[in-house]
Amino acid sequence: MSYTQTPSPTSSAQYQQYSMLDTLLKQAWQFIHEKRIKQARDACNELNLRYPGSSDGWFATSFLATQINDIASAIIAIKKSIDLEPEQAKWQIHFANTLLLNKEKSQSLSIALELTCTDYKNTKLCSELALLLCKLNQFELSQKYYKQAIKLSPNNSQLLFNLASVQRFLGELDLAEGSYDKALKLNPQDFEAYLLRSGLRKQSVQSNHVPELQKLIHNGIKSPMGKIQVLYALAKEQEDLEDYRASFLALADAADSRRDNMRYEVQGDVATLGHIIDTFDKDLFSQEISGHNNDEAIFILGLPRTGSTLIERIVGNHDQVTSAGELNNFAMVMMEECKKISTKPPQSKRALVELTRKISFNSLGKNYIASTRPATGHTTRFIDKLPLNSLYVGLIHLALPKAKIIHVKRHPLDTCYAIYKQLFTDGYPFSYNLDDLAEYYIAHHKLMNHWDEVLPGVIHHVAYEYVISNIDQEAKDLIKYCDLDWQPRCVDFHTNQAASTTASASQVREPLYRKSLARWRNYEQQLAPLKLKLEQAGIICD
Repeated sequence: MSYTQTPSPTSSAQYQQYSMLDTLLKQAWQFIHEKRIKQARDACNELNLRYPGSSDGWFATSFLATQINDIASAIIAIKKSIDLEPEQAKWQIHFANTLLLNKEKSQSLSIALELTCTDYKNTKLCSELALLLCKLNQFELSQKYYKQAIKLSPNNSQLLFNLASVQRFLGELDLAEGSYDKALKLNPQDFEAYLLRSGLRKQSVQSNHVPELQKLIHNGIKSPMGKIQVLYALAKEQEDLEDYRASFLALADAADSRRDNMRYEVQGDVATLGHIIDTFDKDLFSQEISGHNNDEAIFILGLPRTGSTLIERIVGNHDQVTSAGELNNFAMVMMEECKKISTKPPQSKRALVELTRKISFNSLGKNYIASTRPATGHTTRFIDKLPLNSLYVGLIHLALPKAKIIHVKRHPLDTCYAIYKQLFTDGYPFSYNLDDLAEYYIAHHKLMNHWDEVLPGVIHHVAYEYVISNIDQEAKDLIKYCDLDWQPRCVDFHTNQAASTTASASQVREPLYRKSLARWRNYEQQLAPLKLKLEQAGIICD
């Protein structure tokens, strides 16, 4: 039995024991929170040695192990907590999260679903279970437990923010806006909420937040990222109101601030893309290479903000297709394969590119497919929609020669502007400066042309503008390329009820619209230098 469940001490000796345990636990957690790893490890070891029956001690040990990425030790420790207190939901939630870190999604999901059989009356338990369910893409259940947590703690702004995010994923956009409004009323300093709220709908003259956002900026925002988020929100809403000059001024201010706080040189990425071209040459693809004989994967890729979510919804509305979302799996499995042939990590991106040419392509394909389970495997095809899988087209074809590869394209300036006006959570550091953006776009354009040269006929190219103009034919061509029977439901993509966690989560709920075509022309003067760079590289912009 855990010490935490033992009745109150009845003697001075017992009281001393409990006091010492409590002191050690507090000390261990203080070291953990302060990231004093050696002291935290020593404190946890002393806890486990002196009080092996304390489930709290083993939980602290497991938590510390996850912080230092020692997942195997974390699993061992939390299992001890569970052995001591098998009905303690807190331990089960931590165990499920640790299994997720260990890429054991199926077992994690099983634990999470078992936990939903209980009605919890504790805010922290409800919120932690809701977060776990969200990570597992169980958004309906996640929403249920966030609502339960809010019922228990109605003035918790973070819970309202989290609920709004889940509602956004589910396409419940009016509810999401209401939840963001409530969160901001409780915490006006939640600057990310302003940004996410602005993207839920097209703002109108009658209903917008421009004055509120302008007042925030005028009064001053101490947090650099907070100011950036509010400026992006303001730029978006001013564009909706067709105040294009003001919108671009706010956007440029935000992007410049974001770029100033980053250490990044675009030439490093440009060189890497060039080295991919040199390394994955015609000679490599002319060799007899045996990849993994699996035809489930459909890779939808290209630059971000080109309309890939639209293509995903069209193909994903087929009853034999599952969308697995934007997976990092291919790159992660690729790195694991590299470790098998080199004990030392590559010292540069160039060295990594060269190393990937030497890995087992069959093993890469087999382990990639395995890594997508259990989310995949129950339909004929599944979609992996990570945009920058475009860097790995050569590896994808070598590892999975039967995989389908769809490259989504859009007008160069619409693409660049759409990227520039998006504040990304992670990645795409080239997106915050127009010169960087032009350089990267040119390098990526060359890479995609290279894949067509060395892999003729392998990639299916689809232009966003053509889909908008002739969705019936473009959708039929997409489904035919994927070796699937045509289903009329594929053109009714906006009826697809699957959750979306992308930046386009609100747009995918709408029928097809043309309002995003040639949007760059509202900013011809501001984008003129970028346009000139693209044209000098031979990219047609008119």
